[in-house]
Amino acid sequence: MRYRVFFIQIATVVVCLFGTVRAAAQPREARQDTIRGIVLSATPETQPIPGAAIQWLGAKNGVFTNKDGRFAIVRSSGADSLICRAVGFQTVRLVVSASGELTITLEPESMSELRVEAESGPTITKSPFKTETISKKDLTKAACCSLAESFEKNPSVEVSFADAVSGAKQIQLLGLRGVYTQFLIEAVPTVRSLELPFGLDHIPGPFMESISISKGASSVTTGYEAMTGQINICMHNPRTAPSLYVNAYANTMERYEINVYGAQQVNDELSTMTMAHLRKMDMGQDNNNDGFADIPTFRQANLVHRWMYNDDEIEWQVLVRGFLDRYESGQSPVHVHGAHMQRHNDSMPLYDISTDIQRLETIIKFGLLNPFEDLEEGSGVSFVAAGSVHEQHSEFGTRAAHGEQQTLQLRSVAALPFTKQFKVVTGLSYLYDNVRESLSATGTTVYGNRYDRTEHVPGVYAEATYEPSKSLTILGGVRNDLHNMYGSRFVPRAHLKWNIVENVHLRASVGRGWRVPAVITENVSSFINSRQVNFDSTFRPEDSWNLGASLTTYLTVADRPLTLDAEVYHTRFTNQLVVDYDRSVREVWLTNLSGESFATNVMIQAMFSPLPALDLLSAVRWVDVQAPYNGAMQQRPMMSRLRVLNTISYAPTDWQFDATVSWNGPGRLPTTEGNITRYQLQTEFPGYWRVNGQVTRKFGAMELYVGIENATNFIQSNPILGTESPFGTYFDASLTWGPMDPQMVYAGVRYTID
Repeated sequence: MRYRVFFIQIATVVVCLFGTVRAAAQPREARQDTIRGIVLSATPETQPIPGAAIQWLGAKNGVFTNKDGRFAIVRSSGADSLICRAVGFQTVRLVVSASGELTITLEPESMSELRVEAESGPTITKSPFKTETISKKDLTKAACCSLAESFEKNPSVEVSFADAVSGAKQIQLLGLRGVYTQFLIEAVPTVRSLELPFGLDHIPGPFMESISISKGASSVTTGYEAMTGQINICMHNPRTAPSLYVNAYANTMERYEINVYGAQQVNDELSTMTMAHLRKMDMGQDNNNDGFADIPTFRQANLVHRWMYNDDEIEWQVLVRGFLDRYESGQSPVHVHGAHMQRHNDSMPLYDISTDIQRLETIIKFGLLNPFEDLEEGSGVSFVAAGSVHEQHSEFGTRAAHGEQQTLQLRSVAALPFTKQFKVVTGLSYLYDNVRESLSATGTTVYGNRYDRTEHVPGVYAEATYEPSKSLTILGGVRNDLHNMYGSRFVPRAHLKWNIVENVHLRASVGRGWRVPAVITENVSSFINSRQVNFDSTFRPEDSWNLGASLTTYLTVADRPLTLDAEVYHTRFTNQLVVDYDRSVREVWLTNLSGESFATNVMIQAMFSPLPALDLLSAVRWVDVQAPYNGAMQQRPMMSRLRVLNTISYAPTDWQFDATVSWNGPGRLPTTEGNITRYQLQTEFPGYWRVNGQVTRKFGAMELYVGIENATNFIQSNPILGTESPFGTYFDASLTWGPMDPQMVYAGVRYTID
């Protein structure tokens, strides 16, 4: 079988890990003088703090609190001072003279700033990188069935359908497509290349603990592909996740989902968890009566399994992720389910679209904690290995796109905190990427266009952080990668964070990024039409520089927190893959950049919590994205230049009320002048509103939620041209600019056992 070797490798790793697990799970000798206790936060809610580190002063070993904030630690010989640390809280040292129960209360590091960040979302972190965090709490304020549906309340990231039929989705960050954003799972680049068109739906929302969105030039430690930023997905941690969590979901489009996960503590150091996801939607819908399904039917099975071990000296983690996914669209789903389809010629075959995807992926991490006694606390050496196999096949009418990818990533990391003010992170990396993709006629093996590549990319990197004072942080990083096809590539990046005054933070960044595009798969939506497809003979790597700055101010109004934030980012390409619909209405061209291409993103947002249970957000974003289309600099088509987002969240007692109102402004459409009159479009599409809402009620361990999406029921009225003759000259399903999903009501239940 195609994946036999890979499965043998995975089995070998599992067997080795099983041996480690058995060794780690052996009972230890009974010891005396055990101190037990709980760690709580000194906040009005007085909540337990999971994952807090407990250690005797002068000892190398320690323990972590469990998900309930509880711990048990054996006294070291002669020790009487206990140290307690937790991220975001002040470190506590206390003298413990006798055994027994102990309660430790930790104060937040900065009550004024932490209160602002905790109550108003999205959180803007204290990192020198401009980073926004979508927390677990934020993810429950909407259905968030997948990563693609987790950004509805976020002003920085916009998600839209890539075309009118396939179901592929794309994000937009800093005005540019998601292919220029580096996606990571647990800080490992994973959702990339062939997985990008559908990858946003391959990470179920209930699997995620949080999402971090870093804008502009990002860290060099995770590679060279981040051109506009990074989106890092943190999945639930086996050390702190509940022992059982169930989420069931259904909506009026007959979409059904079930999510189940649970964590088990094998012992104080070892924990594991499994997450399972099933979803299906079998009903084809045709709300605009054009004979084509507006949203594809689909079925997906998704499984994630994790192991985590930490004994305060070493740590290792294993994550295995796999899924099967199928989408069906076009005319058959509508015809089968009896929607209003009018066919002018019943003898003509149906125009169908289908996509089948399968993927298996493994991430392994191993680290030594504080191995260098002469350095400051926080030193470490770690090794990361990630491998994946991915296969994807799409058919649309008379065309078929096929892709296969095998990837291996290796990375070593050394964290060297020489002083509290100066630390260095350095290491080596290696990328193996074997990609095969083709575009051909349906049902044939004759490839009209085929792009195969095998990449070997060893690299070296270093990143230094210098804090000459509490108000100034300077971070600089460089990496050099030796590509077997494109030679040596040098990537510099720099960041600065300056606390001008206590609650006014200025950030600035500059850096280079580059990537090798998957020419066919990443642009599959451009081929769902009757246009002649034209490619350049070869494609160079996409390459760009990003420059950005932001100013964040934390204020109080009537003793309530107000955050004001403004940012501007500019991305300029030295090379780009340009998809050009404007040369001719009968053609689409995929070419290397000839001339200049740039994107400017400006955003202003305000986050205010006028009451303890009420959070408000308002944001305005403007983008200017230009590239040469038909030989002239023009705005990128099918993209709104202006977006306004307003969210409200109110959570009194056991109720939660959330609403989102957004306005997407008008934008440019490609020329359709060569079509007959009835298939000609305006040169600009109109702006539109979108309204979502959800109500949640908590009953102890159970939560019930009911919501509505697209309450105004606005959908693009003519997303497909030439539907009467889909195999004819004028058929085009690639000119999508608006929502395809109609008004929809959903309901669900969440059940948690800690």
